[in-house]
Amino acid sequence: MTQSYNAIVIGAGVMGASIAFHLAERGLKPAILERKTVASGATGYSSGLVRMHYDLAVEAELTFVSYKNYYSNWKERVGGECGFINTGFLKIVKREYEEKLRGNVANQQRIGINTSIIPAAEVNQLFPDLVTDQFDFAAYEPDSGYADATLTTNSFIESAKRNGATLIQNCEVTAVHTSGGRVTGVSTTQGEFDAPIVINAAGRWAKQVASLAGIEVPLETWTHDVAFLHRPPSLGRFPAVIDDIANCYFRPEGSALILAASEDDSLRNETPEADEQTPSPSFLENLIDNMVRRIPKIEESGLQSIHVGRDGLTPDQRAIYSASGLDGFYLACGLSGTGFKTSPAAGASMVELILDGKPKTVDITPFRFERFAEGKLLEGEYGYGNLWR
Repeated sequence: MTQSYNAIVIGAGVMGASIAFHLAERGLKPAILERKTVASGATGYSSGLVRMHYDLAVEAELTFVSYKNYYSNWKERVGGECGFINTGFLKIVKREYEEKLRGNVANQQRIGINTSIIPAAEVNQLFPDLVTDQFDFAAYEPDSGYADATLTTNSFIESAKRNGATLIQNCEVTAVHTSGGRVTGVSTTQGEFDAPIVINAAGRWAKQVASLAGIEVPLETWTHDVAFLHRPPSLGRFPAVIDDIANCYFRPEGSALILAASEDDSLRNETPEADEQTPSPSFLENLIDNMVRRIPKIEESGLQSIHVGRDGLTPDQRAIYSASGLDGFYLACGLSGTGFKTSPAAGASMVELILDGKPKTVDITPFRFERFAEGKLLEGEYGYGNLWR
């Protein structure tokens, strides 16, 4: 028997969950179809940073609106919990990028973000365990921190279900149906589903899902290793940090651990089916070497665990939030490792695009699918180069 819904969201990661939440808020009763289980893809392995520093102003705006309207008052806005912890955030760049750092902070301040350029001496006063001799200035966001991506996703979905959404897990999409140039529904391993709106939020599977509709999306699978280190007892307070000099990022994980990852050496083009949790051979050694440059006390640490996450990466390492060219079929994919922190505002904007024809929360038109065919890849106004190298 065919089941009929107002809309179908393919993928129960944080982006699909946000879209379903916002659709249900608008009175639709969507079905969320997940090939495995909630947050079993990239979301479940997200580092969960909630920071607003980007070299592309529209990405900074997405994260700012997500923080201001959602993460900072989650229980009231969504319900449930997101696990947000305020640690502050530092962006550290090489000295030759200092003027670009200033340009990006000025753009972010115009958006309304609480951010500033602070000298290395002030960084050292705030966080005495950080070595600051390799840079003169850093960008500092006192309001930022991290949250729990799986908790966030489940909160979105539970709220969507309260408003009439349906979650169907272990439900792989095997065909996308069309008629007269528009989408009409999907076939799955759990039967047939009809809907006039289908949103492809399938993470690293999004390229394969789009191909079922005859659409070629330029995505490759990007594999990212993340370590959890024991926190040295003598290590004092420190913020979430993205460190372009040491090519790594890190943040507290509760009171006993440190989450840390490298910004280079991530594998590309593994198959979406790849599930093995084997990190790159040089990952841990390189990560520790790099982190010790910034926090020498990391030498007193030890490894708790490593996990391996995979996402879809676009040619410009920016998301796709867009109509697809097939009426009723939309793309919210290619998140390139930045989906979690932007998901609340991006989901709201996608639903406005779908239902109203134009996004209002944040203008997401720069993330249109057509940019790849047009050769108009997104570049930061004051670019630092690709994040993932």
